[in-house]
Parts: sequence; C-alpha cells; structure tokens
Amino acid sequence: MDTTNVKPSQLNYDKYTSDKYDKNIINSIHFHRQIHSLIVDFIKDNHKPEEKQEILDLGVGTAITSRLIKDILPNANFDLVDFSRQMLKGAKEKMGVENIKYILGDYSKIEFKKKYDIIICVIGLHHQNTIGKKKMFKKIYGLLKPKGVFVFGDIITYRNPKEAALNQAKHIKHLVDKIEDEKTLTEWAHHHLYLNDPVPIEDQIKWLEQDGFEVGKKFLQFNTVLLICKK
Repeated sequence: MDTTNVKPSQLNYDKYTSDKYDKNIINSIHFHRQIHSLIVDFIKDNHKPEEKQEILDLGVGTAITSRLIKDILPNANFDLVDFSRQMLKGAKEKMGVENIKYILGDYSKIEFKKKYDIIICVIGLHHQNTIGKKKMFKKIYGLLKPKGVFVFGDIITYRNPKEAALNQAKHIKHLVDKIEDEKTLTEWAHHHLYLNDPVPIEDQIKWLEQDGFEVGKKFLQFNTVLLICKK
C-alpha cells in the first residue's frame, strides 16, 4: 500500500529554482523561521560541535534544516532523503559532499540499514496518510539509537472542528499576505488546501507516546508544530 499521498510532479519542487523554493517555503509556512530558531537552540544546548553524530533527514528538501544543524555539528554524518531529484540537487548545493549521503526515494519505502542519533522530519510528514504517519513514527523510533531524538516539525490540524477551522483560516491568511504573486499563490494554496493531509496534533502526540517517545511540545501556533521526541 502506498501511504504517500503525492508524487514529486504534483508539488512545487520541480517548478522553481532552489532559491525561489526556499523563499516560498519560508513565506508559505507560518512560523518557519521560529521553529528553525528553536531547532538551532535545541541542538546547541544538547550537543557539542566535536561530536560525530549520525543524522537522518527525511524529506530533506533543499536542506534548510540540515544546513543549520551541520553548522553546529560539523563532524556529523548526514543521510539526506527526498523523492525529488530537484530537491536533492538544491540540498547538495547547500551541504556539499563531505560526510553526506544523498538518497533518492520515498522514505516510507526505504529500508535503512543503520541507527541514528538524530532523525529530522520538518514540513514533510503531512504528505503521509494516517496509516503512513503511524508507520513512520514506529519506523523512526526503531531507527534511533538509545537516547536518540526525533525532531518533528509539521503542518497539523486539531480534533475540535472549530479550532481546526480557525487555525486553518489564520494559516491561509498568512499565505495570502506573504506570497509575492497570484501564480505562486495559486500553486501554494492548492498545495495547502488540496495536497496536504494534516492530522490532529492530539492524535499524533498520542501515537508517538504509544511508540515509546517522550514528547516535548516546543512550539504550537496556528497549524505549525515543533515536537522534540526523545527515545
């Protein structure tokens, strides 16, 4: 069963150069900068630059998140996964080749052969359906070393339908206010309203805890969440 609800050709990956994609993803995701600032703070507070960590980035995109972490942990090894050649090309421009492995494919289907200290999935798991999200949480837990950490940022919704509707409206207002032209707005609005498959955050935290994670809610506003999940 295919749990990924989109193909690369349906998304905005192959339509833009990396710099335009980076600009648009930051503008289209409310609090993108804030959650990345919190990720940087967490890595700095919990890891030393000399540590040789094993890091897996699921849905790396153009490596916005991994680049920030590499600047803090220059000795880390990174496995970077995406199902878009264009995204991996953009990631390679940021990350280079030293201590980096690039993996083209759908992370829900890949059998990883090693264990990791840190697994990242930032603004990507919302393209897994509900079954896929549950499977990925279990898979990620199994791929982490003891005391490993899962850094999870994503687009979510809420169980309460009124709360869900209000936060969706705020999310879309941000998109309308920030995107630069109507063509780009059309593409990103379609992405957010028709291609995303968000799940209530309450359910996702429950699943993560059932799998064995200690879940820390670092950020939750509108439809954007950042969780730090420790094994």
